[in-house]
Amino acid sequence: MTIELPDPVSGRRYEIYVSLPAGYSVDTLTSYPLIIIADGGRAFPKLSCDARMLQENKAIGPVVVVGLSYALGENLEDSRQRDYTPSPLSGSGKVYGGAAGYQRYVRGVVIRYVEEHYRIAPDKRIFWGHSYGGLLGAHILFTEPSLFQTYILGSPSFWFGDEAIFGLEAGIAQRQRQLNATVLLYAGGLETSRYDPARKGKTRDMIAGMQKFEERLRSRRYKGLEIVSTVIPGKDHISSVRPGFAWGLRATLAD
Repeated sequence: MTIELPDPVSGRRYEIYVSLPAGYSVDTLTSYPLIIIADGGRAFPKLSCDARMLQENKAIGPVVVVGLSYALGENLEDSRQRDYTPSPLSGSGKVYGGAAGYQRYVRGVVIRYVEEHYRIAPDKRIFWGHSYGGLLGAHILFTEPSLFQTYILGSPSFWFGDEAIFGLEAGIAQRQRQLNATVLLYAGGLETSRYDPARKGKTRDMIAGMQKFEERLRSRRYKGLEIVSTVIPGKDHISSVRPGFAWGLRATLAD
């Protein structure tokens, strides 16, 4: 189902897409884990089906899946570049750096609505994001870690803004030693720096960025943090999305 949920602060119109587990209307007592999917405008149809298949095959328990739309009436790339990035880019000619405002919308509008209207287990909120969506997840992790208990970050764009996300983490490390979250990282085995004819240039080394992120967090010895990563053989930036999502759900929700 699709529900329009505008942001009262920015005035932008967004939608959420909701997939309920089989038997939801019959079992009226159970509360379910919540999976929030970034880039829902593109990813939700396939990933919600993948989640349902995992449930039907008993690989995971029942879940509620919610996809986040792009701003209605906007180009999807403009919407995600603004909403999923942590800092502006000078001279780019485009709007970046709206992650804090979008995070406020996710917390105050999306999660509030979903928890008021569906039976959600408040201690089992999971965030999934890929590429810029993974960058958004890292921003939430460092600024409001309790918003989700688990962060599945796929091929995250940690290169953005001269690796601005690492500067954000460094500032947090000076103030706190606690980071209560489980972080699952994945990237495709082909996501190294190489010439890509489709992009007419070199690709980013997403594996190296993921590994740097993991090593940095491990070196901090944050209390309460669990972190694990995997490289998916033979997959690139696009083809790693679905197997990475399934890996993350199995790692988080397997019975």
